[in-house]
Amino acid sequence: MGRALTAGWLCKLQGLLQDWPTGLLPGALLPSALRARPSIPDELWSTTLAQLPFLDYLSDDDRRRLKSLCEDLLHTKPLAGVGGFEVDDATAVLIAAQACVLVLKLDLSLYDDMSAILVHADAFSVRQQHVDEAGVLHEWDEALAGEAVDQGGAVVLSWQDLMQPQEPGLPWNLVIHEFAHKIDMGRGAPNGLPPFLDGLHSRTELADWPQAFTAAYDDFCKRVDLLEDSLPPDFDPQRDDHAVLYDALAAALPLDPYAARDAAEFFAVASEAFFVAPAPLARAYPKIYRLLAAWYRQDPLRAADSAR
Repeated sequence: MGRALTAGWLCKLQGLLQDWPTGLLPGALLPSALRARPSIPDELWSTTLAQLPFLDYLSDDDRRRLKSLCEDLLHTKPLAGVGGFEVDDATAVLIAAQACVLVLKLDLSLYDDMSAILVHADAFSVRQQHVDEAGVLHEWDEALAGEAVDQGGAVVLSWQDLMQPQEPGLPWNLVIHEFAHKIDMGRGAPNGLPPFLDGLHSRTELADWPQAFTAAYDDFCKRVDLLEDSLPPDFDPQRDDHAVLYDALAAALPLDPYAARDAAEFFAVASEAFFVAPAPLARAYPKIYRLLAAWYRQDPLRAADSAR
């Protein structure tokens, strides 16, 4: 989520940013007041939507609004490559479309805390820290596909990971995951309780959010514990046969096992599933699906059924 990234580390990243190689977003690193609002060509927009089949549930009006939100996002937030990597227009629009679907029926102000969108060519290493119950500090380097930096920081993504084909039925989406974290940071440190917006959210409809999410998170952790208990004693994720076994067991879960890491990850992973593969989430945790539908003000399952 970015708590291990220091301000100095982020400054070094931003010092490595590269300008756009194409004409859609000239001067992308200038303040938004000095940049022209981009206009996404219709052909590029159609190509982008074709790469994101989970957005098929959107109506024509929703697609037009999504396109407008993407143009606003790319106008107001710098989006650039890191360490010599150059981001082209197709990648920029692909990222924006997935980021903006979360706020399609809400407001881009939910990303006010985000300073920029930074893209690495591949997974990047981040120094992590953790203090255990005994007060001992543990440090390690972790390879990440994405990171959302709190306290006004950036969303950092791996191009290699975000460009992986979207496999139908798998509840995994890097961009949605990291931007859900950024939304969750609207109250401060991410905790799985995103901000409620006056005029857009019904506090009565969302009143049981803390209790429902806590119960679902506890249940999911038990499911992951059972999965891990069924692994062989000599389990090694680096072994191909063990990795295949783990993936097969994890496929039976309604969410990616990473959701068991903490409450903030549970919200981010559940948000991925809500948009990308909502049916297993709705079956396993109908209250969570209902609450996410109320918060995002969208219902992908109902919209998809209506479109048939």
